[in-house]
Amino acid sequence: MLLLFFLGAATSRCLHDETQKSVSLLRPPFSQIAPDSRSSYLILPSSFDPQPLRIQTYYIEEPISDRALDPEGDLMKGGLRALTAVREATQRIQGVLAVLPVQGPLLLSRDPTQYCRAVWGDPDTPNYHRCSLLNPGYKGESCLGVKIPDAHLRGYALWPEQGPPQLVQPDGPGVQNTDFLLYVRIAHTSKCHREPSVIAYAACCQLNSEDRPLAGTIVYCAQHLASPSLSHGDIVMATLHELLHALGFSGQLFKKWQTCPSGLRIRENCSTRQQVTKRDKWGQLLLTTPTVSHSLAKHLGVLGVSLGVPLEEEQGPLSSHWEARLLQGSIMTATFDGAQHTRLDPITLAAFQDSGWYQVNHSAAEELLWGKGSGLEFGLVTTCGTSSSDFFCTGSGMGCHYLHLDKGSCSSDPTLEGCRMYKPLANRSECWKKENGLPAGTENPHGEIYHSQSRCFLANLTSQLLPGNKTSHPSQIPNLKEAELTGYCYLHQCTQRGAYEVQVQGSPWVSCYPGKAIQIPGYHGLLYCPRGRLCQDNAVTSLPLNLSTQDLLLQLSLGLAGPPDHSLVKEQKEELAEAVLQALVNRGGIGRCYFHSPSITTSLVFTVYIWKSPGCQGPSVAMLYKALTLTLQEKPLQVYHGEASFTTEYIKSLATLDHNPSKTQLLLSVGLCLLLLILVGAIGTMAYQKRATLQVGPSAP
Repeated sequence: MLLLFFLGAATSRCLHDETQKSVSLLRPPFSQIAPDSRSSYLILPSSFDPQPLRIQTYYIEEPISDRALDPEGDLMKGGLRALTAVREATQRIQGVLAVLPVQGPLLLSRDPTQYCRAVWGDPDTPNYHRCSLLNPGYKGESCLGVKIPDAHLRGYALWPEQGPPQLVQPDGPGVQNTDFLLYVRIAHTSKCHREPSVIAYAACCQLNSEDRPLAGTIVYCAQHLASPSLSHGDIVMATLHELLHALGFSGQLFKKWQTCPSGLRIRENCSTRQQVTKRDKWGQLLLTTPTVSHSLAKHLGVLGVSLGVPLEEEQGPLSSHWEARLLQGSIMTATFDGAQHTRLDPITLAAFQDSGWYQVNHSAAEELLWGKGSGLEFGLVTTCGTSSSDFFCTGSGMGCHYLHLDKGSCSSDPTLEGCRMYKPLANRSECWKKENGLPAGTENPHGEIYHSQSRCFLANLTSQLLPGNKTSHPSQIPNLKEAELTGYCYLHQCTQRGAYEVQVQGSPWVSCYPGKAIQIPGYHGLLYCPRGRLCQDNAVTSLPLNLSTQDLLLQLSLGLAGPPDHSLVKEQKEELAEAVLQALVNRGGIGRCYFHSPSITTSLVFTVYIWKSPGCQGPSVAMLYKALTLTLQEKPLQVYHGEASFTTEYIKSLATLDHNPSKTQLLLSVGLCLLLLILVGAIGTMAYQKRATLQVGPSAP
């Protein structure tokens, strides 16, 4: 999937369907499995309760030759940004989706069409349809340019016409405590260069025997990931979008969704859903599964009506996104205009419920404001330009984005199909950014205030005299939509559900009555109070909370000393990396769940990323790092690979406590801490003096 990021009125498109079609979706080829092969990915009916989805991430570093094409060092700059975002996105998914857990190590399948040149074709032979001739050019399995390690793959065999097979490659050890493998690559690819604003693209790679996704790949565009205009929250939401595609929200996978009459836990009488999508009488493609249809009807306020949810078809008849006219702001629409405008909405979670593969925590959904309670006619091309809904606009004027976080211009894009909405401006449109305000001493005739609690309001306020020294009164404006109002930024504070006050520069707080126009002391003109947009349940218009990490993300590198002139081929480097990692795990006395994406370079530098996976039991990463550092300094690791011995020489680490730290933020944090210490000290001194004064007085009975 190709997720495109745009600012302001710029439009972009998503190419997930094109990308997913380039990947062969593998599922276990039972006819190719040797009789003694393990079946760890099979689900035993009625054996287990659903558990939070366990996602294991593997970061695949680009080869040295590619780094020569990276003069700006974007691969290194983007690495920690991407991995931190992946960690937060996977943690969030764990709180939303649950599955029947994979028992034993997770092993992925090999593609027989790749490793096998011919199969036995005689139905009367015992080994009919099994591999009779190997492909000498077979180089392993890959997905979106990522080579899957042999350790994660099942083995394969060559079968004679009769009798047992000759094992060519045994099963790898697999990956423990994992339900989904996510491969992460940061690169300069042709797709990245073709689309100037790509953050990442992704695809599902493999399925289990019930067609549930088992593995996927996200490729981040290095040159764009390093952009300072891209916030950490943007990368997290982009990652979440990509991950949801790989987990099943894909036109390629809709037809594989399951229905199980007895529920997720009891896998009896399960079957592929007969109808997931259909076309309505106007030709619009709809997703029609029951939970999705009910969720949309509830959102539009028409419960009891059977609805399908329209899918976006800008790129062709196969679609993996919601129709933007109807579900603007959903995490799964085809365009993305920033984390602050995007929601993990109930209708998207309903889709995962209907896939039949997941149990969904619906309480984790974020309320979708766009079109809420607007009825059956909302979002139609035939009604969006008739002023029947104030979510849409007409003309090309200036106003407020529907979440009221930003000023906006009335415009359209290809996904809106001629419908128009107030889209955030390209520059300095955010009312919630204090730095967007006018410099001190600059004339401010409209009384604007930029602040974290400021929102956009339609108004024509001015501190200057109007022509003829006349002031419009609310009763003199029969239709505010036709008045000459535009978007301005003013402070707001909630007083109760759906009620709030506003403040203009130099004015007192004034009660704002939703749906009414008010006057502000000291200003001519009017301010319109939007109805149903501000101070609603679930803080719809508040800024999304930063998904802060709860522990360090650490990149640990160990230099190794080996025999003189010793060289390793790629497979040997992978084996040595695993051996060093196992020695590190043994030395630390903790679980493998702390360590991610081990690798080793030609110059014998071992690198591993350390963070505490969800469900991982043990000390914090900071404590683990301190303990490992001390023990490695006292006694270096000694690792044997084949007949060679390797010893650790030095330790380097790169850690982050913040996702985008700056000197200003750091100094501010230190300053606040010092101020807090001073205040605590002052309060403590005052309390002590007061206590001492009380003690010398007469004691109470």
